[in-house]
Amino acid sequence: MATTPNRPIHWTKLAGTALVVTLFLYFIDEGRYSLSGLFTVGNLVAMSFYLLGLLVGLFGIAVLFARHEPSFGRTAMVLMLGSAVGVMLTVAFFYLLHGAATTH
Repeated sequence: MATTPNRPIHWTKLAGTALVVTLFLYFIDEGRYSLSGLFTVGNLVAMSFYLLGLLVGLFGIAVLFARHEPSFGRTAMVLMLGSAVGVMLTVAFFYLLHGAATTH
């Protein structure tokens, strides 16, 4: 029985996707459609949480799909599903953080 070797998606593609999605989320945030103000401390902290969540989501999904046959479809699925999971992880983190702050 032949097995498919692990052929992970290169980390630069995953990290680049996380960065682009993070910048896109900042760009559309609250209808500003601008990257102005990105480098203020508060925005950098918030966007770093999104970047970290996206990295966890993308790398986690990439590990799950590593045994699948390398193809454009696998890469697209990892990038889309990993981005969605990463955003959901970050939103859940902020929700839990907000819940913890309001209960005390």
